[in-house]
Amino acid sequence: MTLRALCRFVPLVVALSLAGAIALVPPVSARAADRHAPIASADAQIARLQKKLHIAPAQMPQWNALAAAMRENARRIQLSRADRAKIHPTNVIDLLYADRRETQAQLERLERIIPPAEALLAVLTPHQKAKADALFGGLLRRHTPILDPSG
Repeated sequence: MTLRALCRFVPLVVALSLAGAIALVPPVSARAADRHAPIASADAQIARLQKKLHIAPAQMPQWNALAAAMRENARRIQLSRADRAKIHPTNVIDLLYADRRETQAQLERLERIIPPAEALLAVLTPHQKAKADALFGGLLRRHTPILDPSG
């Protein structure tokens, strides 16, 4: 896959890894509740994405793998939040270590979601890929400068 083609799908992968609605934003009250229930949020996002992308029966194995990765990411986010609530940093070093743990957790979520996202994208129709681009276009515009080797 070329860098240009890869850049086209990075936003979808990032958005899915966060297990939060980026382009399919629910009402504010629902988002506030979702902050405390990442698993429910992921399930709702999975259902919305499946409907919006019109996942066909032949695409279900790849879709199910992606959905499982999204649910696992949401489960780990929920556990991380529970652990974080128990920690009370006392100085800047504690805060730096906490930030490092969060960054490492984000990387793990990305590494978990990329393979099933690539597999799904490989079986999407051109129309579905265009729909995915439209759903996550805002994220694409924010990430393009970072991914553009000429920039």
